[in-house]
Amino acid sequence: MKKLILAGMVLLMAGCSSLPKELKVAEGAKLLSYQEVAANPEQSTGQQVLWGGVIADIKNQKAATLIEMVHYPIRSYGRPTSGEESIGRFRVRVDGFLDPMVYKPGRSLTVTGTVTGIEKGQVGEFDYQFPALQASGYHLWKEIQEVEVTTRGYGMYGPYPYGWYGWHMWPYHERVIIRDRSPSGANSPQPVKPTSVPKKISR
Repeated sequence: MKKLILAGMVLLMAGCSSLPKELKVAEGAKLLSYQEVAANPEQSTGQQVLWGGVIADIKNQKAATLIEMVHYPIRSYGRPTSGEESIGRFRVRVDGFLDPMVYKPGRSLTVTGTVTGIEKGQVGEFDYQFPALQASGYHLWKEIQEVEVTTRGYGMYGPYPYGWYGWHMWPYHERVIIRDRSPSGANSPQPVKPTSVPKKISR
């Protein structure tokens, strides 16, 4: 059983290491980081990036959609790691219409595109300069809810001079991943966290 679980995890990790097709870039392409663009916006104009984050705001314009993003680093397969502190915000312009009920604040999004410069705006009442992108590809990630539950397991209790005897019950924790099966977003692979090994409670 342990070998089967390990093999499944290896296959899943191998599948997760590749980017969704919407985010594929040419092999060997130079991709600038958020810090590089923020520090040298003029020199970065026209350069390619692959950034991810969480949607903060979305506005539909006449021929395009403007998305304000909170930047977060991305994993090897492209999904943003939103648990860390953000280093800033940026704006993405996507040609055409995106439904704000689907691409709503709080959803994770990864985009690839070219830097168009810096746009001035506000976050609340604070004046802010947003690195701006023209998107060439984007991927909306499905929402995942993680729930930690306590389960009780049973096993033989002992030893005893004449062998094992009795039954013992102990609690253990496991992390359950509930996937959102709504039609919005892409059905992308998600990392699986293995169930923790039952830990016996001393009596």
